Amino acid sequence: MLANSKRKYHPLIIILYTSGMLSVDELKQLPRTTRYNWNDFNHNDFYGHQWVEEYIKQFDDIKDVFQSRFTARAIKTILTARRGYYRMLGEFVHNKNLLKMNAGSIVYSIEEIAEFSGITIRKACSFYGISKDWYYAQKQKIVCDLSPIKRCYKTHSNQLTISEVTTVEQLVKSQDNYRKPLSTIYYDAMNKNLIACGITSFRKYANALGYTKTKVKYKKRKIGFKASYVFEWLHVDITNIYTHNDGVQKVAFVKDNFSSALLHKRSTNGKAGSSFIASLLKETFEKYNLHQQSKEIHILSDGGSENKGAVTSWIEGIKAPPEVNKITAMTSQFPFSNSMSEITHSIYKSEYMGGKLSEDITSHLESLNDFMDYYNHHRYPCRLYGKTPMQIINGDSIDKFLNTQKIKQAQIARVESNRNFNACVSKLGCKPF
Repeated sequence: MLANSKRKYHPLIIILYTSGMLSVDELKQLPRTTRYNWNDFNHNDFYGHQWVEEYIKQFDDIKDVFQSRFTARAIKTILTARRGYYRMLGEFVHNKNLLKMNAGSIVYSIEEIAEFSGITIRKACSFYGISKDWYYAQKQKIVCDLSPIKRCYKTHSNQLTISEVTTVEQLVKSQDNYRKPLSTIYYDAMNKNLIACGITSFRKYANALGYTKTKVKYKKRKIGFKASYVFEWLHVDITNIYTHNDGVQKVAFVKDNFSSALLHKRSTNGKAGSSFIASLLKETFEKYNLHQQSKEIHILSDGGSENKGAVTSWIEGIKAPPEVNKITAMTSQFPFSNSMSEITHSIYKSEYMGGKLSEDITSHLESLNDFMDYYNHHRYPCRLYGKTPMQIINGDSIDKFLNTQKIKQAQIARVESNRNFNACVSKLGCKPF
């Protein structure tokens, strides 16, 4: 540069000078007249000032940053990380699966910087190069460690509360409910006002909380049928039940189709022929005064010899008013199976006894009595919507809307409770995995 030539200062030098960011050595290199002119420098006098106004305002922050060596180093580290993040994000754009895999970390980072710096989520998204819409879309997918279905309580306020989840977990893990079907556990809890939710929600949470039940494989059968009133269809069948000390016991139940109730039972370690079944049916009719029924009664069994002979003779000898018909399952006359009886046998052996055997005849008969009580008074088939089989036998109606109002009231309270939930790991919501 020629000695007499006029200096051309970089445009930023004026801003650095007026912001007080030049060092003492740098100030000494500026002529006095130049500094005098710059002291009178007014940004508003120049065209396009509004374009750079926002940046000029930030120079005070930049000054504070560089006056502290530690702060300057921290800011540089953040910016370096941001540049690296941008390069990574550029690769993600070309691989949507990678972007989805890291969505949780990205969303969490945005929330952390927003909470730490006090800026809005929108600005934090801008800092990371993420659109606000993408952030909120991924936010809805964030999992929560506190929820068994992995959903944030604040953003998914309609889910069961922590207290309700605890109750469901206690129910499905209780030894008293071991091997019971979920429908029985659910309706029993509803009737005791322990929970108030739909059975579908209960199943979802119970399965998420580790509910297990002995699985029984059933053979595929033709579609069954359903009675239209109590005592219209009675199912009867024999099954073999083993004991440790007294061998095989032959057991038969009489089951009402409409209510699913077990009306009567008999057990013998001797011959279980037609006289055995005839006596069982006769006692059932006397127990429930079925001789006085005005509607038809159909007795369904398989085609075994034990369901003929004395059984047929007894039915033919029944006097009106009820018309009693003996029907054989899986025939051209009646193509449906006698599955209700077979299911009862399976429930007794797997659900109630858990695959274990009674020691002798005495304990075997006691288990049958206890099973009858459990099945009729403490087990809740789905088809009865919260009623027990014996309640239907005693005259209660099947009401599928029985718990509707209770569930609606609980839902309103649940939403309010979850919206005010304060146990998340951060004020902004749940921390993703």
